[in-house]
Amino acid sequence: MGQSPSSIRSKGSRKSFRGFVRRSKLNKSSFSHTFNLPPSEEYPELMNINTATEEQLMTLPGVSRQLAREIVRHRQMIGRFKRVDDLALVSGIGAEKLELLRPEICTNIRRQVSRASSCTHSLDSFRLSMETKLCSVNSSSVFQLQCVPGLNQELAANIVDYRDKKGPFKSLDDLIKVRGIDIVRLSGVKPHLSLDLRKSESEQHLPNGHVNGWTDASLNGSLISSELKTPVSPSRKSFTMPVKFPLTLPNGFAAAPVNDILDLLSAYSHRPVVREDFMYEREGVRCCRLASWNIHQLTIEKVINPGVREVMCRTILENKLSVIAIQDVVETDAIKIICEELNAPTIRRVREWKLNSQNWEYCIPQSADCRPLCFIYENSNGNNKSVTIEDVATDQLHLVVNCDVKQLVEMLDDLRSDRFNTSTQAFLICGRPIILVNVHCKDTLDEEDCRRLKEVVDAASAIKLQLALIGEFLTWGNVQSLQNCESLLNEEAKTTVDVNTIGKSSVLCPGNMESNFNGHSGTIKSGLCHLAIPRGWSWGGPASPYCPIWTEIKVPD
Repeated sequence: MGQSPSSIRSKGSRKSFRGFVRRSKLNKSSFSHTFNLPPSEEYPELMNINTATEEQLMTLPGVSRQLAREIVRHRQMIGRFKRVDDLALVSGIGAEKLELLRPEICTNIRRQVSRASSCTHSLDSFRLSMETKLCSVNSSSVFQLQCVPGLNQELAANIVDYRDKKGPFKSLDDLIKVRGIDIVRLSGVKPHLSLDLRKSESEQHLPNGHVNGWTDASLNGSLISSELKTPVSPSRKSFTMPVKFPLTLPNGFAAAPVNDILDLLSAYSHRPVVREDFMYEREGVRCCRLASWNIHQLTIEKVINPGVREVMCRTILENKLSVIAIQDVVETDAIKIICEELNAPTIRRVREWKLNSQNWEYCIPQSADCRPLCFIYENSNGNNKSVTIEDVATDQLHLVVNCDVKQLVEMLDDLRSDRFNTSTQAFLICGRPIILVNVHCKDTLDEEDCRRLKEVVDAASAIKLQLALIGEFLTWGNVQSLQNCESLLNEEAKTTVDVNTIGKSSVLCPGNMESNFNGHSGTIKSGLCHLAIPRGWSWGGPASPYCPIWTEIKVPD
């Protein structure tokens, strides 16, 4: 039975409504129980997508039963649509269909008016509501549990933590043992919970044999495809075979489109406004950006989190970084995954970035130790700027420079101690050689460490070969101790996300020779967090507690 638009009025208008009813009785006019006032400009005929049934949604233009079912499922997953534009995140609704539906729908119940459609639930919609009514405490993820009325994200995380430590719940009353749940809250949430271990909730088998997301380190072996396990050259690696990783969340939403969940998290994860102040040249001189990023314990388990991949790739692309020195890489296969995401994007925000040349490569120098220091670089930046970058093994450096580099190469290969680690890679930027020494300091440098680094810098200056020390120096004192070098970032530049993290990233170049660096440098501080990245018991953490830094080097014609 339809509702009259006159039934949705402000409190002050009740008097006139009652008067209308009294006058109708006096006139003895008979109205049908399904009487509807015709739509008007004041009360447009809009459907509330937060309350509409599957059958009501099917009356909208272009909405089939399958699409109506997807809308209902997405709504149950997120709670409610906050705005009409959120409907675009539903699988099957694109920009064109959203514009077709926009004049017909609303999300505010005050604007809702009845439509001439059946309110009777079909067997399919009844089955769907029964399937999604109860949430299993023994198999549901944090994301699923926090959608239960009465549970927030913290309580949902406490339930999962208790279940992981103590085993499955034998009774719903055992939830009283979970931190933060009292008898009042328990009585409110019990009607929405069950003990059933449903396969669709507890286990979602993914390609490559991976199960239930990224949290089980024991499954990492099955996550790596055969392409990743193929032996490759230790000095230079590039991707030709795409490696597909599913965009999935822990324990899956088997009944919901996972890509839509990630799109929703991405939509509410801040990305900075990109300024077009750098287009691979300064004052008419061609140049490119060299960068450094301590990504903090980069593992496969970390990098398959789609939030981490999105932050890393978008940060590289938005800031037009051409060569990135990466520190604290635990598993080199994680670098392969980042490189593949740049070349064959699977994440929507990375795929949407139009200025991506998709010609990215990575290299892991031979001198790297058990926790290697790596490089990611763009072979050419596109945009018709012709800035080409190639990596050259240090033992092949004599082939591209007109001088004897044997002594320098030997010094570079032996450049490490208990307090710092280095890896060296030579690059040809538009045919001009430069040696980048990727540095990761773990402690305060002593006099012997400073002497050895100084000798390397002086040896490069003697043969007029451009060299730069780039990476994580831990403290400003370590930067100052290298007296024959100049830092391209000043002491006040903060290179960590929070004050509790100790770190000082920088780029050092010899102070006794003419440098090709143009003096422009900076620290990237925005766009480093994502709602899909955990932050303790909350969400929205950073991809790394360290900020990436960059500097520009001239590449004259």
